[in-house]
Amino acid sequence: SPGHQKILAMRSVAIAGVLAAIGLCYSAPTAHEMELKAVLRLRGQQKLEETFWSVSDPASPEYLKFKTAEHLAQIIGGTDAELTEIQQWFGTLEGFVPGSVRVSALRDHVVARFAPARPDQFDHTIPAHLKNVEFVVRNDPVATVNREAAPSRQVRSPQESLGYTIKAQKEAYGIPVELEATNDATLQMVWGPGTFGYSKAQLLEFKMSQCPLLNMDKVVFDTDNHGTAGGDNFGEGNLDVSMIASFGLNVTTVVSNTNVSSSTEEGDGFGTALLNFVLDLPSRSTLPQVLSISLGSLSAASCELLCTEAVKQGFTPAECHAFMQNQRQVCMYLGQAQLEKISMAFQVLGARGVSVFGSSGDGGSHWSFQPFPSSSAIGRALNKIGCEFQFPVFPTGSPYVTSVGGTVWQNGDSSHPVAWSGSGGGFTWQFPRPAYQDAAVSGYLQSTSSLPPASSYNASNRAYPDVSAISVEGTSESSPSVAGIFSMIIDHRLNAGLPPLGFIGPRLYKAMAADPGAAFESVTEGNTKTTCDNGFPAASGWDPVTGWGRPKWDGLLKHFGSDSAL
Repeated sequence: SPGHQKILAMRSVAIAGVLAAIGLCYSAPTAHEMELKAVLRLRGQQKLEETFWSVSDPASPEYLKFKTAEHLAQIIGGTDAELTEIQQWFGTLEGFVPGSVRVSALRDHVVARFAPARPDQFDHTIPAHLKNVEFVVRNDPVATVNREAAPSRQVRSPQESLGYTIKAQKEAYGIPVELEATNDATLQMVWGPGTFGYSKAQLLEFKMSQCPLLNMDKVVFDTDNHGTAGGDNFGEGNLDVSMIASFGLNVTTVVSNTNVSSSTEEGDGFGTALLNFVLDLPSRSTLPQVLSISLGSLSAASCELLCTEAVKQGFTPAECHAFMQNQRQVCMYLGQAQLEKISMAFQVLGARGVSVFGSSGDGGSHWSFQPFPSSSAIGRALNKIGCEFQFPVFPTGSPYVTSVGGTVWQNGDSSHPVAWSGSGGGFTWQFPRPAYQDAAVSGYLQSTSSLPPASSYNASNRAYPDVSAISVEGTSESSPSVAGIFSMIIDHRLNAGLPPLGFIGPRLYKAMAADPGAAFESVTEGNTKTTCDNGFPAASGWDPVTGWGRPKWDGLLKHFGSDSAL
């Protein structure tokens, strides 16, 4: 009924972790409690938009003057009356733990703890008088937590046998192999839910074989969720940690897993876990300057389009949804409204000074990873639809995330980069193109032939990726690599008394237009078509295959290490 919304119920781990040495912490319920989080409707959107661009645009007098949580709370936070009403409602619910209510520093959500609940205990609607509550998320405790995951055969690491060692990659980018961060304030983070974590034994083996200077003492967890060996996300976590810690050498690396529910590993529980995380992170007292997120799936709009077209071929929406949820990390969001909220949270992180990087995907411009299994009629139908349209992924498609595509070396020659065959790219269906992209994207569209059918994508929307790096193991390798490189740039800046970079989009496109090829080397060979007969071709300058190309250290130092050229 009007004014009522269903509670989104999902399970998450409930163990608190504290990193007192660096001031990072994640507060969660105990193993014997569950948690409700009431999230307020978005307010002050226009003012937040103005604030975000003012600190992100080099042309603004407010550039790099990042905002505190208290400042942003005045823009997007709820009123005292609204927050009090939520607290009073929580107090009427069965199992409420007195004194457990917490209002976020941004005043955009309220959390309370409850005694363990029956499955149906909170299956009711939000009271009509709480009109400014957009939704409520339920986080249940999980019985066991793997505090020290054992090595796994599924652990992923760069394919040393192919010559893509850390040393070789750094040399290809012009990065001094033994360059280490020296500022204790420099922080970088990787995040994932489900089985996400890393093996210390595997990281030690990686250190000994490829990166002797990797400082394992500076790789820390911010929760008691240390991953579960054998899971897909555990392999992702191993790769994320090894890459960001190798390229962001001697930077404190925070490994964050804030939800171990199995629904977050493959299905649409992932979207709620990501939303939970990005809502909580900006309220922390100490933030990482760099955050890399490798995990994701087709965007909500992509999944809606796939099923809309499948219905035209005789399948029901329920059949399509059920099929998608049985696929690995294909459709992991509840809808476009959820993506809008997640993207807004990325905007808040940028306003606070965090640079967010995301993998561009491993399925070119058509898939999340690969075509659907063709053993069923619906799989065959979706494969046909998949090649008729371009299907962007998220969160890399957010206009507030720096999207990182993938490259490899032609015939093993590190001086000859080409696009990796699965490098994700294209145009989102949901988010308008930000102004900083206009010149580069319009130039590509006007000068490039053999583009996909115009009806298969929205050329006026956000285009991605922005940059690229080696992705022998997929773009889950390239995003943390680039994130680690920017951690080193930020370490350089902090040592010079300069602020971190926050969202780099406007500065990146401005620098590349003014000094082409200086900070990133253009990659001109490749295409996003994968198994289909159409895709976006690579080109000189920016393209939706590898973005501006691969990193060049000297140019990065010139254009991002100081502000003298602005």
